[in-house]
Amino acid sequence: MAFPTNVNDQITDSVSQVNTKVLGDAPAIAMGNLFQATAQALANAAHNATESQQQAYETMQASTTQGISTLLSVDTASAGEATKEIFAAAPPAPPSEPSEAVTEQAIQAAIAAQEAAMRAANQAVQAAMASANAAVQAAMQQAAQALQAAMTQTQAAAQAQAAAAAALAAAAGTLPED
Repeated sequence: MAFPTNVNDQITDSVSQVNTKVLGDAPAIAMGNLFQATAQALANAAHNATESQQQAYETMQASTTQGISTLLSVDTASAGEATKEIFAAAPPAPPSEPSEAVTEQAIQAAIAAQEAAMRAANQAVQAAMASANAAVQAAMQQAAQALQAAMTQTQAAAQAQAAAAAALAAAAGTLPED
C-alpha cells in the first residue's frame, strides 16, 4: 500500500498495480515485436532468394536450349557449306565417277565447315553460361543483402526493446534486471 495521501487508497493502489502490470508486460511485448520483425525480414529474404533462383534457372535453361540448337544445326550448316564449295570450285564431274581430287576437296571443305560451326557453337554456349553465372551471382548477392537487412532490423528491434524496458523501469522508479 502507498503512503497516505489526499487520494483514496484504493485509487492509489489501482494505479500502482496498473503501472506494475505495464512494466511487467513490456519485455514480453517487445520480444513479440522483435520476433515478428525478424520473421517478416527472413520471410522476405527467403522469397527473394527463391525468386532469384527461379530466374537463374530460366536463364540457364534458355542458354542450354540455344547451345543445343546451335549444336544440332552444325551438320546442316557444314553440309551446306561443303555443297556450296564443291559446286563453286570444280566443274561438274562425269556421271560415272567423281575424281579423287574433287572428293578430297569436298571432304576437306566439309571438315572445315564443321570445325567452324563447332567453334561458333562452343562460343555461343560459353557466352550463355557466362550470362547465367552472372545472373546467379547477382541473385546470391541480392539474397545476401536481404539477409543483412533482416539482421540489421533484428538488431534495431533488440535495441528498441532494451530501451523500452529501461524507460519503463525508469518511469516506475526501479532498475531493470539483467
